[in-house]
Amino acid sequence: MAMNKNTFQACRVKRGIMNRLLCTFFLLGIALGCSVSVMAQIPPVLDQTGYTTLLEENKGKVVAVDFWASWCGPCRKKVSELNKCRQAFSEEQVTVIGISLDFNPDALTRFLAANPVQYPVYWAEENLAAQLEVQAIPLLFIYDARGRKVHTEEGLSSQESICTIINHQLNP
Repeated sequence: MAMNKNTFQACRVKRGIMNRLLCTFFLLGIALGCSVSVMAQIPPVLDQTGYTTLLEENKGKVVAVDFWASWCGPCRKKVSELNKCRQAFSEEQVTVIGISLDFNPDALTRFLAANPVQYPVYWAEENLAAQLEVQAIPLLFIYDARGRKVHTEEGLSSQESICTIINHQLNP
């Protein structure tokens, strides 16, 4: 009888250890899975070469580039206005690009998760703002179909204002 009792207790101890190990691995898997999914949502980093490439790839279209950050109240409103403006034009005519100057990629990903953006968003490489002489945000650059910067607008802009500028470039 003593042998059965010892065997029973040994099995119970082993089962307890196994349950703890399984629980540990399960929680570790969840933690790793969460960090991977957050990392996957961070927009691509954009440097000056990438910026130039984006403009080259979109020649033939009017391009609106918005420099912003998730912590900036007027920037968040402008993102909403650009979303509306993006829907007003065909993708064959107009490209809208957002470039975040957020310091913290987690803040950017949280903002994008809570506020769907209808256009591509990039995370600015550390020196990009200085290289492009971005001194305040929100800042909007409009490029014509030939790739020339034709308009710079600092501060909050309405959908109507942005769409009027774009329309002027589409129909000079």
